[in-house]
Amino acid sequence: MPIPTQTAAVESGRLLLADIVYERLMGVVVSGELAPGEVVREEEIGAWLSVSRTPVRDAMRRLGDQDLLTYQPNRGSRVAPLDPDHLRDVLDVVATLSAQAAGRAADRLAAADLALVEAHVEQALVAHEQGEGIERAVELDAALDVLLDRAGNRVLSRTVHSMRPHLDRLLGLLPGYPGTDVLRERTDAFVAALRTREPQVVRESVRGLVTDLGQGLTSEAVRRGLAV
Repeated sequence: MPIPTQTAAVESGRLLLADIVYERLMGVVVSGELAPGEVVREEEIGAWLSVSRTPVRDAMRRLGDQDLLTYQPNRGSRVAPLDPDHLRDVLDVVATLSAQAAGRAADRLAAADLALVEAHVEQALVAHEQGEGIERAVELDAALDVLLDRAGNRVLSRTVHSMRPHLDRLLGLLPGYPGTDVLRERTDAFVAALRTREPQVVRESVRGLVTDLGQGLTSEAVRRGLAV
């Protein structure tokens, strides 16, 4: 398994060691550094992060629960393949719940919230133009997180966060898709909808943004043979 060559020892700090290992392992899966189908071995991850196998095992279990890792007896764990049908199912749930959260948050957004969303969107566009797929995903997620936070529903937020990495994998693997003009048009419409603070307008805009982007990325991944 081609894990990073440099040791990346974790520091526990205020976070649980298992949580840190989970975030690090999630990062290399979502970024594509560990490609779909690659074997993931506890001992190699432990050596990379300079931790015991216990937190690694816990992190791998959690990623398995999210369908980001698969396990087969006598074959071990592998990075889950990009399955188009599964991606479409995930997309439907993420789009629906994100739209629901956006509708709840619409009339609660302060000027500072809108400014923060716009800043994240602009950074996403910069990352897109520079071919930084993962940074683009991080910034788009951060923009939508403003709405999730204002919606005030922790269960909804937790559910979206647990499923969104599947879409972030596509954003990381297809850094140039869609074209810059298309992405800017979609994000401009999203920001304009937020400014209305009308729940229905915001809800439809967010659902459209997530659905259009996700469906396009899935189709492009299939076309390139990345999703089978």
